[in-house]
Amino acid sequence: MTPALNLFSDSYYTARHRFLTAARANGFPVETTRHPLSPDFPAEIATDTVRVGPAEARHVLFISSGLHGTELTTGSGIQLGLLGEIGDWLPADMAAVFIHAVNPFGSAAMTRTDENNVDPNRNNLVSFDALPENPDYDTLHDALCPAVWDGPVREAAEARIAAYIEENGFESFSRNVLAGQYSHPDGLFYGGRERSWTIANLADTVARHGAGAERLAIVDLHTGLGAYGALEVIRRDTAPRAGADSSAIRHVACDVLDDVDCPEPPIKVILEFGTYPIGQVVNNHRADTWLKFHGDLHTPIGRRIKAELRDALFCDDPAWLEAVWNQGEAGTRAVLDELSRSPSPAAD
Repeated sequence: MTPALNLFSDSYYTARHRFLTAARANGFPVETTRHPLSPDFPAEIATDTVRVGPAEARHVLFISSGLHGTELTTGSGIQLGLLGEIGDWLPADMAAVFIHAVNPFGSAAMTRTDENNVDPNRNNLVSFDALPENPDYDTLHDALCPAVWDGPVREAAEARIAAYIEENGFESFSRNVLAGQYSHPDGLFYGGRERSWTIANLADTVARHGAGAERLAIVDLHTGLGAYGALEVIRRDTAPRAGADSSAIRHVACDVLDDVDCPEPPIKVILEFGTYPIGQVVNNHRADTWLKFHGDLHTPIGRRIKAELRDALFCDDPAWLEAVWNQGEAGTRAVLDELSRSPSPAAD
């Protein structure tokens, strides 16, 4: 069996245990931040941070997983593999900081969002005083998130969505839905009305570990956009690729690097691994949102929705896993190499 296939786990709890075991086996210290709702779960849920490299590094690379809970097992597998080899890559003046399960609630509950249905990757606003508007989403909210998941109500909802796509095109639909919205707390891609625990904790971690560095970089690991098994590199430090599904997404988590005072601008990269067509993935999130507000997890339909959501964001297929690991390793190495080429400060 290819070793890469052994990196990936079946749940947050297994992934966390393996990540912590590997960190300790390599002699890396672990910093744990317990989630406030941890007592509501069968075992502790937390964000675990591991730093490899000097305490006063000139360059710091962050590698994060599980910002969206449904994507944790993929990101964790890549982090697990990197833990065993990144020490050999690092220049003497660089540190790598692994942030495992940025959103531990979503990771443990197998849902994209946090405990308040907030999408952390739409929640990183400078101010919540004047929230962005998304009139296209507002028009479709009741259809995207119907109160009934079958029968005539659901059929009417699908007809409204189909009519919108017929008039405006699927690309417009996907961009407007993915952009995020701030008007419907029970809706899709909801950005919230205040900074979430997830983003506050991430910002604090980045600020502490990035303090004193000359330049920071982040590799944020995600799944769900793009062709099956293919890597889409999304740069948040340059203009987005025209027409990309991600081009309209605002207020993303990796922009917390902008808050750290460094002489050089940060490198901000999202590694996005494709699973299934975006329409299918959005429908899986729609079903999970219905389950969250109107359904019951402990029923056949509830269990089916969770299983289908898991499979939509993590493809337990040897070819997919091999491709994800190889591209994740290479993508992280590319960002590390870019960071290591950052210019040295001018002499006084």
